[in-house]
Amino acid sequence: MIIAHVTDPHLVGPDETLFGIDPMRRLDHVFRRIERDYSDARLCVISGDLADRAQAQAYTMLRERLATFPVPTRLMLGNHDDRASFRSVFSDTATDAHGFIQNFDDIGGARFIYLDTLAPGSSQGRLCENRLSWLADTLADAADKDVAIFTHYPFRGVGLPHFEGMLLSNPDAVMSLLKAHGRVRHIFCGHVHVSMSGQWDGIPFTTSAGTAHHILPDFSSRDARFVAMTPQFDIATLDRNSFRVTRVEAEEWPVLAISGGV
Repeated sequence: MIIAHVTDPHLVGPDETLFGIDPMRRLDHVFRRIERDYSDARLCVISGDLADRAQAQAYTMLRERLATFPVPTRLMLGNHDDRASFRSVFSDTATDAHGFIQNFDDIGGARFIYLDTLAPGSSQGRLCENRLSWLADTLADAADKDVAIFTHYPFRGVGLPHFEGMLLSNPDAVMSLLKAHGRVRHIFCGHVHVSMSGQWDGIPFTTSAGTAHHILPDFSSRDARFVAMTPQFDIATLDRNSFRVTRVEAEEWPVLAISGGV
C-alpha cells in the first residue's frame, strides 16, 4: 500500500508570487509526478500551510487542481491557514464534533489520523482538551490496528534553533497517548521546510521539506535562510512487515548509468 505525503504548498492568489517563486506551479509539479509514477497510491495527505495568507482565492486554486487529481486527498491546516477561509471553499471537509479539521481513514488494516494542531494567534501549535479527547477516542477505537499520524506541527524539537517556540506547545500530552496505544508506526510532519527523520520517545517520525520554499538546515543559528530547491514529497510504503518512507524530488535528474541486478 502506497501513501503520498505532501506538505507546505503556501499557495498565494492568482498572478502572485512568494519570495519570487510560484507556489502553485511547484505544487502542480509534485502532483504531475504523483500522477505519473504513483497513481496507484491509496491516499495523498497534504499536511498544512495550504495557503500562505489564507486567501480564499488560493484555496480555490487548490480545489480546482484537485478536481482532476486521481488520488484521494486529505487536507490539513497549518499555522498559515485559517479555518473559516478554508471552510468557505472546502465546506465538505470532515470535522470532529467541535469543528476542528481532523479526521481519519481506515485503509488496508491501518488507521491514518489527521490532526488539527492550529492555534490561531499563537506561534505554537496545540491540541486542546477537546482535540486530545478526540485523539484518545480515535486511538482507542483502533486498538487492533497499526496507526500513522499526520500533523503539521512537529511534536518535539528537531534540532533547529529557528523553530524553538514554534512547535507543539503540549507534546507530552500527545506522546503519552501515542505510546499507550502501542502500535503507532510513524508520525508525518510538515512546518519546518527541512527534510529529516528520527524518533520521539521511540516512535519514528519524518519531516518533509515540502513543495514551496525550503529552509537550509542550520543547527546553531536562529535565523532561517529560505531557498528554492526542487519541490519534494514523501512516499510511504506499508505492508505487514515493513514501513518505508522514500523522499521523492519532483524534478527529473539525468541517468548516469544503468547497473543490472544480481
